[in-house]
Amino acid sequence: MSREQREQAAEETSPLRDRFLAAGMQVLARDGYGGFKQAAVCAETGLTTGAFYHSFRNWKAFETALIAHWRSEATDRLVAWLDVQPSPHERVEALIAVALGLPHRSEAALRVWAASDDDVRAALLAVDEKRRQAVARYTCELGVPAEHAERLAATSMLLLIGHEGAGTDLADLEWSMRHLLMTDPYVQEALAASMAAAAQTSE
Repeated sequence: MSREQREQAAEETSPLRDRFLAAGMQVLARDGYGGFKQAAVCAETGLTTGAFYHSFRNWKAFETALIAHWRSEATDRLVAWLDVQPSPHERVEALIAVALGLPHRSEAALRVWAASDDDVRAALLAVDEKRRQAVARYTCELGVPAEHAERLAATSMLLLIGHEGAGTDLADLEWSMRHLLMTDPYVQEALAASMAAAAQTSE
């Protein structure tokens, strides 16, 4: 690795940089895309623009880093964590917890931003698709037929995106997700079989 590459890698993992990225997500959540400005991000951190430019070459570089940070923290790492859950039925409950814990208000602002920025739109579509595929895969692994799992995954994404767009209460999203699972005969049959198998193994 060259000196330039080492310096770039150090910059990308610096606490100062992370502070600005966390602040960017906070500003998006609080002020929406319309209030997503450099001054607001700096004010959120309590740091100067000099500190900002020490971490990012320019505002565009910050935007690019923020989208990459969001993709990593709100999708890639979460899917990797869900992949190692001990059993299919436990993964279903973990998946609901993950969905409820997403930065919904920040993502609502990102969806507005995506309407005017092709790069953000491409990232958003990639994230939504990765999430949909993960839900479909976990549902299949639970024992639900593949075609039905795909439909459930698509419906789950509609619930999530609709919640973020409408800004409904988190409790409403949780109720809708659990209602979808409780009223689906394929899911209920698969959950019962998975729990019975786990109980038999533990005896």
